[in-house]
Amino acid sequence: MSESNGKAAAEVTSISLLKETMKQEEVPHIFVILGASGDLAKKKIYPTLWWLFKDDLLPKNTIFVGYARSVLSISDIKNRSEPYMKVKDGERTKLDEFFKQNRYVKGSYKEEDGFEHLDDVLTAIEDKKKDKPANRLFYLALPPSVFKDVTKHIKAKCMSKRGWTRVIIEKPFGKDSASSADLSNHLSALFTEDQMYRIDHYLGKEMVQNLMILRYL
Repeated sequence: MSESNGKAAAEVTSISLLKETMKQEEVPHIFVILGASGDLAKKKIYPTLWWLFKDDLLPKNTIFVGYARSVLSISDIKNRSEPYMKVKDGERTKLDEFFKQNRYVKGSYKEEDGFEHLDDVLTAIEDKKKDKPANRLFYLALPPSVFKDVTKHIKAKCMSKRGWTRVIIEKPFGKDSASSADLSNHLSALFTEDQMYRIDHYLGKEMVQNLMILRYL
């Protein structure tokens, strides 16, 4: 067997094992998309989550919760995102399953009340598995101008009570080195390093897809 064929076979085996692990995973995972009404969400985040979902590369008990200031329904999110999802013939049933796992919460980025409501929604989802831990991932698909408010409210109101919490932030952020350092200091005061992921501005990259596969551990 050639080296390239050996690597390909190893990758197939690894993916098969990963899929089996995801099927057996009972712990609820909630992926929160902050900025669900924006271009990044519809063009990159929702499509990438769909690709992982359809390939069974997510824990089976994963729920997706969009959060933004706009009045939106799940149908609105679907209609906005679907042109970028590259849905193939025969995948419509799976796509319907994906959107059945979606929720949406309207709220402000600057006011605490919206995050209290968001936490109520997340807790209600988690309470269906009362005897299990429950993990939360927050993806900030937002302009850096609201990062401070949003992360402050996540820390105050939305941290997981029975599992881990992860906050995913796109870089570069800030308009210069001073503002970038200021935001980094702000984040470090709220979260430990193992609770934060700073990633490049492109969710579709293989590295970022692997973050979700690895469950941010």
